[in-house]
Amino acid sequence: MDIKHTGGAERGADAPKAHEIPVEKPRSRMFHGFLLVVAILIAVIAAAIASRADTVEPSPGITSEMLREQLEYVKDLVTVEYHYTDAEKQELEGKKLFDFIPLPFTKKIFIISYDGVIKYGVDVSQVGLTVNGISKIVTVEIPRAKIISHEIPEEGFRVLYESNGLFNKISIDDVTNFRIVQKDKMEDRADELEMPRKAQEQSGEAIFALLKAVPGMEEYALEVEYAQ
Repeated sequence: MDIKHTGGAERGADAPKAHEIPVEKPRSRMFHGFLLVVAILIAVIAAAIASRADTVEPSPGITSEMLREQLEYVKDLVTVEYHYTDAEKQELEGKKLFDFIPLPFTKKIFIISYDGVIKYGVDVSQVGLTVNGISKIVTVEIPRAKIISHEIPEEGFRVLYESNGLFNKISIDDVTNFRIVQKDKMEDRADELEMPRKAQEQSGEAIFALLKAVPGMEEYALEVEYAQ
């Protein structure tokens, strides 16, 4: 008697085997390795950038040359005008005989009232400019103010009294010398009133406003210092 086996049908050649482990293809392994190398490089570059962030100065948007160009629009910045009125009596020696014996009635006297104006400002070419691109600070040093002009115009002279000496009249040279002396006197008075310091401070305020208007300065702190 022939005995037939009735168990399961015989497996075909293409049927998957139980517990079979898939094998990764070589090309897939190479791709994964490439991604790993790229990730490592990115991490190294990021670490290098982070370590240099506090030591490398970035390219500044604002430079001292840029700010200097803005200041060139004003040469001498006149900020204070000292107007004054004064009067002075002048007595001039008379003539002398043989240059040492005074002659009587030759002395001349005059009293003159005069108006004048002294203009103070700073030399913009001497303004110091420092730009710190890391801390975003612009430092401006304002030089001491100087006299831009000092005028006692002719129409500002008023003769209140004059007495000519005998053969010794008041001359143009007398008035010119008088004007020189009075200018020195008024400049000393202006110094006592601290006009140069006031002009320096007002120049600093004007330069501050001028530089603040430069495009890009909103990202910087602007500090003003005054030369002593």
